[in-house]
Amino acid sequence: MTSPSGPPPGETAPAAPAAPRVAADLMDRQHPAARPETIVGDVARLIVEHHASGLPVLAESGEVVGLITEADLVARHAHVHFPTYLTLFGMTVPLSTPRAARELDEETRKVIGRTAADVMSEDFRHHVVTEDTSVEDVAERLAEPGNDPILVMRGDRLAGVINRTVLVKLVVLEESAPS
Repeated sequence: MTSPSGPPPGETAPAAPAAPRVAADLMDRQHPAARPETIVGDVARLIVEHHASGLPVLAESGEVVGLITEADLVARHAHVHFPTYLTLFGMTVPLSTPRAARELDEETRKVIGRTAADVMSEDFRHHVVTEDTSVEDVAERLAEPGNDPILVMRGDRLAGVINRTVLVKLVVLEESAPS
């Protein structure tokens, strides 16, 4: 006879699945990726079809060379912010810094780019964790604006990807678990 509060006498209850503790417990190991030569339209299609917040860009060797986020693609429809100029005594003087000029070049490249290499961010270090990074540290990274998705690395290779939706699903599981 089964008691309403547990397993039959002499039997043990099946173990509850362990709560995720590290990035490896949460990561999507089958996340799609792009190649540098992938056309931007195909990148966007992969993001939509896989409900992804972004795609890693992998070289033929498998090395992660960049990251394309939804924000990178949305920016294609935003206004490009051109530097301000002042005309003084017949001369045009830019009211910008070398840094602003570099940012304009980067923004323009992304807006008019045709391939993943054109629109990807090559500086994605804020999007990287290792497989043994704690769930709390992953959540902290994902809570930062612009840090979705997170790439989980094994050495110099991509092991998986975690996006905010995974952490939201974790909240659902925790809140629906019996107390």
